Amino acid sequence: MPIFILSVWQIAGILLGIAGLAYLILAIRATWRFRERAVAGAGREGVSVLKPVHGDGPYLYESLHSFCLQDYPKYEVIFGAHTPDDPAIAVVNRLIAEYPNIDLRLVVDESLAGPNRKASNLANIAKVAKYDLFLLSDSDVRVDRDCIASMMAPFDDPSIGAVASIYKGWPTNDPPSRFGALYLNDWFVPSVVVDVSLRGIDFVFGAMSAVRREALEAIGGFEMLSRCLAEDFSMGRLVTHRGWRVVLSPYACDTVVAEKNFAEMFRHEVRWQRSERACRPLDQFMSVVTWPLPLLMLLLLPQPSTIGFSLLFIYVVLRLALHFIVRRSFRIATPAEPWLVPLRECVCFFAWACGLLGNTIKWGQETFSIPAYRRLMAAETGLANSSAPDSPALKASRGVQ
Repeated sequence: MPIFILSVWQIAGILLGIAGLAYLILAIRATWRFRERAVAGAGREGVSVLKPVHGDGPYLYESLHSFCLQDYPKYEVIFGAHTPDDPAIAVVNRLIAEYPNIDLRLVVDESLAGPNRKASNLANIAKVAKYDLFLLSDSDVRVDRDCIASMMAPFDDPSIGAVASIYKGWPTNDPPSRFGALYLNDWFVPSVVVDVSLRGIDFVFGAMSAVRREALEAIGGFEMLSRCLAEDFSMGRLVTHRGWRVVLSPYACDTVVAEKNFAEMFRHEVRWQRSERACRPLDQFMSVVTWPLPLLMLLLLPQPSTIGFSLLFIYVVLRLALHFIVRRSFRIATPAEPWLVPLRECVCFFAWACGLLGNTIKWGQETFSIPAYRRLMAAETGLANSSAPDSPALKASRGVQ
């Protein structure tokens, strides 16, 4: 009987190993073919860059400053804070004083449209925005001078409602920060490229995205998104259900990873896993194939076999290959650290396992219920499908002018 049990576990390990290898082959292929790059469009429309700020994190000045020197003919940058004593305001005022010839503004508004404070902040900022194309970006995002032009290029197509940008990890010098950035660069980035290559995209990312004002208003604006746990995922999904298209830009941004310690880093990643479970539960469960190493060792090593050892060896080799390919395709400036990859995968797995537990998510000062969020999204999606006005994409598909 013990031999039979071990054989069953061994077969399970082999099947999981094959699934993990299949994923890595897809990830290597998709990541190799992807090239992070700047792109150019017509650039005729003005752009409102909406920058919610909160706190005084590392590299805040450098991150905000990177949006002030863009190679784009017509844009404004509007910073938003909830309280007048927010330490980020001093950095914003410094930039406004340094660049009087650039259209930089600050909005301080304590109004909360809903429990999602970031979306509420965006709602306050959007009220004073002049243009009909919005670039949304977190305060810890760093970009180069081609950012706005690249993110706006897809909007030359009138059927595009929103544009997503993959974000990479930009660590500080602290080990927890470097370890956290490794997760973004080696697991998050390839998983996005694989997902989009297999089934397209109907979501955007909170670090940086772009949206048409018309598409945003069609889903109820930031006021509606302020009721959502994951306002970025919700925006992309609802814009798609309104008949607009969402595309992934080849332009990728950097986000500063400033974890103070490993415990904070782990809690942050568990929160991400629970957020993913709230939005896409099946995807979150199946993502075990993207970090199966601890489970493979548990299933295959107690009863050693040539097949088991071969699977483990090939898996680690392909995972290390992906580590270097990501840095080639996404212009990641931090040095490669292949010796950390197996340990990092173990931490990813345990964060995933913890994410399977619990039905609430603590986000800042608010606690969100996963079942309640799913009911909200189901209701909003049903409303979008039943009563949405036609987008340009739908009109074109039906031959309506």
